[in-house]
Amino acid sequence: MRHTRALAACCLVVLVALAGCSALSGPQGASDDATTAQPYETPLNGTQIDQQHAATIRDAGSFTYRLQSSASYASGQSASRLTAVRADLDTGAYSLRIVQGPQDSQVYVGPNGTAYTRITTGNRTAFAQGALRSANASAYVSPGVASLTERADFTYEGTTEFDGSTLHTYVAHPATLPIANTSAFGNASEANVTVRLGITSDGVVERQQFHVATERATLDSTRTYTEIGSTDPTPAWLSQAEQRFANETASNETTTNGTSTTTNETTTTTTTSTNETTA
Repeated sequence: MRHTRALAACCLVVLVALAGCSALSGPQGASDDATTAQPYETPLNGTQIDQQHAATIRDAGSFTYRLQSSASYASGQSASRLTAVRADLDTGAYSLRIVQGPQDSQVYVGPNGTAYTRITTGNRTAFAQGALRSANASAYVSPGVASLTERADFTYEGTTEFDGSTLHTYVAHPATLPIANTSAFGNASEANVTVRLGITSDGVVERQQFHVATERATLDSTRTYTEIGSTDPTPAWLSQAEQRFANETASNETTTNGTSTTTNETTTTTTTSTNETTA
């Protein structure tokens, strides 16, 4: 069992790394609309796509990024991981959420740099002042398509609908996996790899899917960019965290000879039992 869990973790790390270079698996309700102009002609220029996508995101000022990865194994085991970033590039505020196994870890960094962390495991929630994890929101602005177009030729596959947008789908089947250690996949040379890019008419790579199938495992990831220009990174739990540490600071006040002295704010984590849902 320990070996299986280690293999699952290894495969997910690999899958996240792959998706970090770009990804996608079968569009839903695809259609061939010959009257809709493709945003890019093939062969794709990945550098051009990355630059156009990043410029649109920066001009919009905010975005929501999600990377959902899952793995299933011939042994019957499975694993999954979610990474989500909600960022306001104009103010510098962002929230980072990572869900893996029973743990849901969330960080919020405000415009002034004040940070809080919220970690939920089962029905127990811990808060901390400061960011126990950090992220560079600007690093998520580029979709990383160039690394894919260097390894595979994409073909145009028509359009599909996603999150209220019409996406132009481009498909490729890379012959190799861009990783140093492929042992977790079994015979990587026989892997069935499919990559799909879903691109809007204005050049945003709004959805990417990556699929890998071998005799040992099936791995999938979907990466999306949504709420472009309308993302508010403030989490629903922020006021609770602020109140918790405001109360803790007040309770640490001591009075000596009639003089009230406030001690430094604590940065330790407190844990309570709760059934809250996360935003």
